[in-house]
Amino acid sequence: MRVTIKKIAQELGISHSTVSRVLNDKQSNLVSDATRERILEAATRMGYRPNRIAQALQGKSTQLIGVFLPDAEDYFFQSVLRHLRHTLEESDYELMEFACPPNKIAATWHRLLEWDLDGVFAFDYLFYVDGLWEALARHRRIIPPIVGLFSSETHLKDYVTLDFRSALEELLDHLAAQDRRRFAYMAYPTSLNAQESRYALFSEFTQKRGLEQVDIPLPYGLPSHMEAARQGLSAWMAQGHALPEAMFCQNDEIALGAYRALRESGISIPQQVALAGCDDLPYISYLDIPLTSLALPVPEVCRQGWHILQKRIVEPEGPPMQVVVEATLRLRASCL
Repeated sequence: MRVTIKKIAQELGISHSTVSRVLNDKQSNLVSDATRERILEAATRMGYRPNRIAQALQGKSTQLIGVFLPDAEDYFFQSVLRHLRHTLEESDYELMEFACPPNKIAATWHRLLEWDLDGVFAFDYLFYVDGLWEALARHRRIIPPIVGLFSSETHLKDYVTLDFRSALEELLDHLAAQDRRRFAYMAYPTSLNAQESRYALFSEFTQKRGLEQVDIPLPYGLPSHMEAARQGLSAWMAQGHALPEAMFCQNDEIALGAYRALRESGISIPQQVALAGCDDLPYISYLDIPLTSLALPVPEVCRQGWHILQKRIVEPEGPPMQVVVEATLRLRASCL
C-alpha cells in the first residue's frame, strides 16, 4: 500500500500540514530542524515516494523524464535505456520508456505528451516517420524540452550526435591497404541513403578511392536483424552476385547474421570476405573469429544528453546546445 503524507503524520503524531510543508518544501522554514529531521527519517524508513501526478497538477516538477524510442529488442537500445536510467537516478529523476512500433509513431508520441514530463530524450530519426513533425505542430499541449540522442539530420536545436568519420575511415583504410577493391554495405533499404551518416561516409570513401561499392539490402518482416541478415545475404549470394572482398554492416546484429550466412556458405573470414559491424556488442569478441566493430560511447552520450536536458529545463529559451562524440574502431580478427 502506498505510503502517504497522512500516514507519516499519523506515525509521528503531528499534523498533516507540517509533514506536507517539509516533504513538499513549502514554507518549511516554519518547521523546527528537529521536527524536519524526524519527518525525513520517517519518510525514508516508511518508503515514501512523492505523487508525481499530484505534483504536476500543482505546477511542480514531476522529476519524470520520457524517452521516445523504437520498439526494438536489440542490445543497443537496451544499453541506452540502462545507461539513461542509471544517469537519471543519480539526480533523483525517473525514466519513463515510450517504445513505439513502426506504424504507431505519432500515436505513441501523443501518449507521451499526455504525461506531465519535465523533459524528453528522443531517437529523433523517428520524427521523420508517420507525419510526426506535422502531428507535433498541431498538438495543443505544451511540449516539454526535447534532446535528441545519436542524432543525424534533425530539426531539434538540442542534441548529442556521433562522429563516425575517423573510426570508419581508419577501418576502410586498413581494408583498402589489403588490396581489397570490392566493398559492400549491408543495411535495411531505408538506411541505404546519404541521410544515414555511416552510409554517406562509406560512399564518400569508396568514390574517392575508386573502389567498387555494392549495397546489400535486408528483407523486412523477419524476427531479428540477425535472421534478416542471414537470409538476406544468403539469398543475395544465391542470385549469383560477385562476392565482396570487404563488408560493413550497419550494426553488429546484422554483422552476426552475415557472419552466419558466410560460414554456412563455406566462405572464409577474413581471407575471402573481411567483415565489420557497429555498436561493439560485448559478445562479438567471443566468436571463433572475433568481429571488428565501431564502438559507440553510449555512457558518454547519455551523460551529455542529460547535462543538456537539465540546462534546457532551467533555461527554456537559451541558445541551442549540441555535442559531438566520436566512435572508435575495435579492430579484430574478422578484418585482419
